[in-house]
Amino acid sequence: MTTIYDQIYKLAEPYWQTRKGEIHMPRAYDYARQLLASYPEADETVVLPAILLHDTGWMMVTPDLQMQALVGSANQDKRPEVSRLHETEGARIAGEILTALNYDTAKTAEIQRIIDGHDTRREALSLNDALVKDADKLWRFDPVGVPICAQWNELALGPYLDFVEARIESWLFTSRAKDLARTLLAQSKAQFL
Repeated sequence: MTTIYDQIYKLAEPYWQTRKGEIHMPRAYDYARQLLASYPEADETVVLPAILLHDTGWMMVTPDLQMQALVGSANQDKRPEVSRLHETEGARIAGEILTALNYDTAKTAEIQRIIDGHDTRREALSLNDALVKDADKLWRFDPVGVPICAQWNELALGPYLDFVEARIESWLFTSRAKDLARTLLAQSKAQFL
């Protein structure tokens, strides 16, 4: 039986074929599901579509600009206007996909608000937004994401792991995400150091 999330996944997947989205998105989706299990008061009908669609806007940004927008070792977006572009384009694409699926209009609007600021907005608008932000960032700690993110940040694995470890409290919103980050970080350290 195909679920609405399967349908969203299928329509979003072509937009993931850039900036390692084909690796990142399924991992972020898995983390979102894990986080939802710890926060039953959150709305999975908002969180899961938002995480599946949050980075679709990168497909609208040229590869050379994508790499210029990455967070550097100073924890500042190198090109914040490019990060904003992927957010606004992602919100637009999310609206198109969800409208095509006749998704609830109020939930679609909330999903678009979450996507439009998921990287550049430092505070969470709601628990749903916090879970999306946390699920998005957790791959920075896991053994699959670490080598990719370290390379993007132009750091060797050891310094990169120190870099992300120092940011668990400031990057992540929920206690469950912080616990997951520490567990993933320990796995990455065991594998890479």
